[in-house]
Amino acid sequence: MIFSLPNGKVIHLTVEEYLDLTDEDIQFLMAHNAGDYASSPWYGSTISTKKKQKTLEDNSIDYQPEDEDKSHGDNILSLDDISVDDFPDLPSEED
Repeated sequence: MIFSLPNGKVIHLTVEEYLDLTDEDIQFLMAHNAGDYASSPWYGSTISTKKKQKTLEDNSIDYQPEDEDKSHGDNILSLDDISVDDFPDLPSEED
């Protein structure tokens, strides 16, 4: 990240370095004339870059053929698959 010192110069820091930065560290950096003057207010900005980055796009199509019988399930039985023996016996009227 870019950090602007009170004297107008900018330095590059990691997030960890920025979080550990104290007032004494800032005074030390200014005393040793660290950093560079930014030539533009957009210095280091992604807005100022003219290059367009290439994006990786997946142009493939996920095609799945449709079911011919349109059942969309394995648990659907047709009438031909059901036998009379699969039904429970009905109680007799005499009981």
